[in-house]
Amino acid sequence: MCNTFISGATGKVGRILVEKILEDSDLNLIGGSASKESKELGKDLGILIGKKAININIADSISNEYQIDLIIDFSTPQNSIEILRFACKKNIPVVLGTTGFNLNELTEIEKISKEIPLLIAPNTSMGIAIFKKILDASRDVLKVASSLEINETHHKEKKDSPSGTAINIKEQLTDILSSEDIKIVSVREGNSPGEHSLKLSFEDETIEISHKVFNRSIFAKGAILAGKWLKNKQPGSYTCLLYTSPSPRDQRGSRMPSSG
Repeated sequence: MCNTFISGATGKVGRILVEKILEDSDLNLIGGSASKESKELGKDLGILIGKKAININIADSISNEYQIDLIIDFSTPQNSIEILRFACKKNIPVVLGTTGFNLNELTEIEKISKEIPLLIAPNTSMGIAIFKKILDASRDVLKVASSLEINETHHKEKKDSPSGTAINIKEQLTDILSSEDIKIVSVREGNSPGEHSLKLSFEDETIEISHKVFNRSIFAKGAILAGKWLKNKQPGSYTCLLYTSPSPRDQRGSRMPSSG
């Protein structure tokens, strides 16, 4: 049984994580935290998701009282850094689903990844992992396109723009093409959990590869799958591509997701 702590338990994905972990026979939900400004602080995690009380209350931080085997973080950049510093001291693996880090924070994350197993996942859906696999297998096609454009759409409350996923896709394409001349178009409207597409333009025709999320539960399911895969790994920086099917490129390590 893997004692699991959720950082950002009151968020959209965090609440789903609470539910899914409680249903998972391999994981034991040991605690959850939210920002110090959250109105949900002190509330029972079971009550939070509309279930019966489980005698685990939402905390405003992570502390030594928890015996933690795995941390899953979907919170804010500032909180994530605090979580990672704690995990580094305690040698706890972390699935990092937060995005929007600045350059100083990214530098610290990179240093911490040398001390603990850290899976950096701007997007934990299986579909995006497959999307990136398709790109990796399409190198020759990508190289003959006259232009590439990434389009991403998210709900109007999403703070970072472009999304961490779009930036991560651009970084992958930059590695493949040795060029940063790739445009990202971002839209914030409605309640979309996330849409990403890549348009390849050729003379008189285009090709589009797209991924659309209909339910945020896929992010929670992917994070749990990633956490189970990560918990016995050696210190290092990992990506979601690794736990689906490793490729030589993945094994060289992931570039850090950039700040929006």
